Amino acid sequence: MEKKISVRSLEAFHAVVTLGSVSAAASHMFVTEPAISHLLRSLETATGLKLFGKKGRHLDLTPDGRLLFDETTSAMSALSRLTTVADAIRSAKHGHIRLVAIPDVAEYLLPDILCAFSNSYPAIDITVSVAEVHRALGMLESGSADLAIAISDITKNYQSHAKVDSHAMVIGPKAYFAPSDGDTHIAKLIAEPYVALNPGSPFRYALDQYLKQQGLVFTHAIEVETQSVIVKLVSKGLGISIIDAIAATAEAHQISTRNLHPPLCWTYHLLSPADANLSTAARVFSDFVANSWE
Repeated sequence: MEKKISVRSLEAFHAVVTLGSVSAAASHMFVTEPAISHLLRSLETATGLKLFGKKGRHLDLTPDGRLLFDETTSAMSALSRLTTVADAIRSAKHGHIRLVAIPDVAEYLLPDILCAFSNSYPAIDITVSVAEVHRALGMLESGSADLAIAISDITKNYQSHAKVDSHAMVIGPKAYFAPSDGDTHIAKLIAEPYVALNPGSPFRYALDQYLKQQGLVFTHAIEVETQSVIVKLVSKGLGISIIDAIAATAEAHQISTRNLHPPLCWTYHLLSPADANLSTAARVFSDFVANSWE
């Protein structure tokens, strides 16, 4: 069989058999009767099968034609399903997003976004991975994630679809700060017991560089892996700390907070590889996040 079977010829074949005549099929497909006859002949040529025989003035399916019709019915159902799925994908009623986020974003920034997005687009599935920034960007570059939320210097390797600014805040146990206290100068904290993030996190790196610029060094009372653990330890009086304002605001019921002076700021970006063709679902999510972060 050298000639490919066209979908249009299968549609004509299915319409003739289902509706009972060439004229009915032509009316259904909005073409002429000769056009239907041409499509039937092209299908017979492509398949190498005799599909119809004459029975009086009517077309009658041959045994081979009957077998092909059964398969054609299944194929037309599959095509119909494909059309439905394509419509759903195009209208963001179907899709899957692979998202990776750094731990603090996953814990404090992402839940509200995912809740609001899922309420608006309940048929889009999202798989969330949590990874430190270097691994998160590696997943993005390897194609194992569609989008990443991370602190990153924007380079030619990435496209930023949305961003939100944040800054550092000093946290202490409840009532640690007097009501009249304003921003807390970093130099006043050096003598305090300090709870720090483990080395290797982007936040710890940013803070270490900041302290170096100020000519200061903390003596760490304890080092832990997440800002949520820092909050718990600080709330129990084990020391003070400096954490992301997003985390500090979310945990304000457990601790007291003040802005840091001089300020230490950074930006979270929703990223994709610069040359990536995003799916409709990923584009919709990107637009949603951008509007949420405005």
